[in-house]
Amino acid sequence: MKAFVKDKYRIWIRALAAVLILAAFYYIRDVLPPIIIAVLLFYALNPLVSWLSNKKPKGIGLPINISILISFLLAFLAFYLFFRFIIPPIAAEFKLFGQNIPEYIASAKQAMDSLRQWYAGYALPEEVQNIIAQSFQGLLDSILGFGEEMFKGIVSIATRFIQIIIIPILTYYLLKDKETLKRGLLELVPPAYQPRTTRILSKINKVLSGYVKGVLLLCLMVGTTAGIGLYLLGVRYFMVLGLIAGVTEAITFIGPWIGAVPAVLIAFLSSPALAIQVIALYLAIQALEHSVFVPKVFSDQLDLHPVAIIIALLVLGKLLGPLGLFFAAPIVAILRIIYEEIQEG
Repeated sequence: MKAFVKDKYRIWIRALAAVLILAAFYYIRDVLPPIIIAVLLFYALNPLVSWLSNKKPKGIGLPINISILISFLLAFLAFYLFFRFIIPPIAAEFKLFGQNIPEYIASAKQAMDSLRQWYAGYALPEEVQNIIAQSFQGLLDSILGFGEEMFKGIVSIATRFIQIIIIPILTYYLLKDKETLKRGLLELVPPAYQPRTTRILSKINKVLSGYVKGVLLLCLMVGTTAGIGLYLLGVRYFMVLGLIAGVTEAITFIGPWIGAVPAVLIAFLSSPALAIQVIALYLAIQALEHSVFVPKVFSDQLDLHPVAIIIALLVLGKLLGPLGLFFAAPIVAILRIIYEEIQEG
């Protein structure tokens, strides 16, 4: 009986801890973007910094500050080339796409009206017709709403100049003092719990490192492949649509389908046959992705069931907005690691 009460007490404590963690994420959501971006840059640059700063034969043996400086210069060079040669044509397409959005919305509504007239000929009950019409309208509103929220999020990050300055500074100290920061975290924990805390930090670091590198690879692969495929099919705004496919790929499980919707809709407004070809293209990309890359990223690294990911997307998407969609999977993976360590205790 005492064991049952004790277990019940532990369950309530863990549930309360989960609620407190979600509440903390909600209240600090405004300052999360620069921290998350700095952490992503840390995991992207840390392998290079480690190789440059480690002693031979595992590395070159450069001083840590020189290693970080070289890594930053290479990162800035990559960003410069990206913004110099890739962003201008994409921005031009975005501008043209934005100018034509009213036309596309009108065409989409016209297509829905044509579809409504088509199924009206089958003498469906009025209630069923209303459900179908509301479903299509809801789908259109959801797509437009998601795109608007994502655009607002990007603009919001871009306009916070102070936070943008903080990102490279925070990334520098994460790269330079990662071991010092780790020791500092351990000192906050009672000595009896330090071995377990070390295991937790090690597991979290392994998961995040593999996840960030895997997701960056997925985004690059999917965005590039989708853009090239759409170009070969003759779909308009192939660069914008490829960028959307690459960005939404970072949303675990449902991102690829979100990224495919705008391409299919734009192709459908040109011709239904082209839309079918675009659907086939995205299905082929997903087949390649799931057979080669995804198992290594989401099965081996995160070890999360799709149901857990979907629930996390719903909850964190509600609490944190688009930010919660992009980082739901790693957040849940970290919580799972912590929970399993507590269970073992």
